[in-house]
Amino acid sequence: MSSPQTGAGDPRRSLELLWREGGAQEGRPGPKPRFTLDQVVATAIALADRSGVTALNMRAVADELGTGPMTLYRYVPGKAELVDLMVDRATEPSPEELAVTGETWREHLALLAEGTWDGYAAHPWLLELNQRRPVLGPGSLAGFDWALRAFEGHDIPGREQNLIITGVMSIVIGAARDHLIADSSDTPPPTTESEWWAAQEPYLIRASESGDYPRLAAVSNEEDAWSFQGREAMRFALDAFLDGVQARWSLDQ
Repeated sequence: MSSPQTGAGDPRRSLELLWREGGAQEGRPGPKPRFTLDQVVATAIALADRSGVTALNMRAVADELGTGPMTLYRYVPGKAELVDLMVDRATEPSPEELAVTGETWREHLALLAEGTWDGYAAHPWLLELNQRRPVLGPGSLAGFDWALRAFEGHDIPGREQNLIITGVMSIVIGAARDHLIADSSDTPPPTTESEWWAAQEPYLIRASESGDYPRLAAVSNEEDAWSFQGREAMRFALDAFLDGVQARWSLDQ
């Protein structure tokens, strides 16, 4: 099954709906709408939070709202445009989040990374999406504009600012996909996560003791070599990346 993606529908309609140009039902005949577009999007997000984005379709969202699927087409042209609206809403920073800034460029980018991780933890279905074609709505642009505050007062060209933010986001997404995304099998695995790793432990021990994997054995001899979680892995990679940014542009901490 191919991964759902953003930007798969009519970009004109997605952007009109994101920026509320013309309204969701302008020019459409019929009775007074029962729902608002915001209600439809919020319901779709709640469904994806609970069941994953692969469970998302117009009928499922309609069932959640207690209506028929044809009703939803009065609000959005189809699932593809609905996904665009969901992503922009799910990633939109709150006014409280926009009011928080780091005291330094590095602290601000760390806040960006931590906030993005929290967003993926709250909405892991975002990690299932192919977002190669992002749809630039008010939510995503507000978040990106906030991220750029890290570079205020620093003489870093705009292209490099974008590349640094892209690097931070890539680190977070990579670690989050490894540690936050749910099992993708249609049939749930018969073991828990801890049971899965426990089953592999004796094989790892034998491999380490065999002499065939000397570097792995040396690492495994350290008691805490494997005792880290996803967020720690993300922060380790982030700190190393930011060390490089600091050195390249001779930035203060």
